[in-house]
Amino acid sequence: MPELPPERVALLEATLPPSPILPIDLFSRGTDMQWDRFKNVRPDDYIHHYPEILDLKVSAASGTYDVVGVTNWRGQTLDRRLSFSDDLGLERGARVVAFDFWGQRSLGVFTGDLPLAVEPHDTAVVLLHPELGRPQLVGTSRHITGAHSIASLEWDASSQRLLGSSRAIPGEAYALFVHVPDGVTVTAAHATVSGGDEIPVSRVKDGVSLRLAFEGQQEPVQWTVDFRGRSR
Repeated sequence: MPELPPERVALLEATLPPSPILPIDLFSRGTDMQWDRFKNVRPDDYIHHYPEILDLKVSAASGTYDVVGVTNWRGQTLDRRLSFSDDLGLERGARVVAFDFWGQRSLGVFTGDLPLAVEPHDTAVVLLHPELGRPQLVGTSRHITGAHSIASLEWDASSQRLLGSSRAIPGEAYALFVHVPDGVTVTAAHATVSGGDEIPVSRVKDGVSLRLAFEGQQEPVQWTVDFRGRSR
C-alpha cells in the first residue's frame, strides 16, 4: 500500500467504503468453454459473454437515480448508445441529466439514450438523474455512488435555494456538481460548520454545470447555493 501512486489512492478513496450491494448480471451472452477449438480467433472476437452493463438503482438522501457502469473489454474504443428504457428499464422518453464520474463533469441532458465512447479495457461510470427542470445535485467527487457523503439534500422552491449537508474526508478537497438549467443564474454559495463558522468555497460555472469545492472538515459541512431565474 505505501507504494501505491497517488492516482491509485484516489481510485480507492472513490470506491471506499463499499456499498452494501451485490451486482447481478441478468443478460445471457453465451459461454467461452470451447473458444480454443476455433482457429485464428483473437481475444477481442470472443468476449461477448462478459458483463458489459451494471446498473445500480440509488434511493438515498442524494436522490433517486441510476449509477451505470459500461465496460469495454476490447482492444479498441467502444462506441455505443445506452438506452434508458431497453438497457435500464427507465420510462420511454424520459429526460435524464448525465454526470461522468471519472471525468468529473456533467454531460448534459439526454432523452431516450446516451452516446458513450469507452476507451479500450476501460469502464465508463455515469450517474443518470431524472431532469427536474431546476438546479439539482448530480454528483460529488467523494464516492462513485454519489450517495456516500450526502447526509441531507433539499430544494427550497420559494427562495430558489439548494441546500444540503456533506460528510467529507477531513483535509481533503471535496466537490459538488450541480446541473443548472438554461436561464438560471447562480447568485451565492456558502459552506459552514457547526456554530455557523464559514469555510472557503469556490464555484466554477461551465455551461449548465456548476462545480462547488471546499475542504473536508472533521464534522459535517452545511452548504447552500442560491439561484435566480426560470425554474420549476
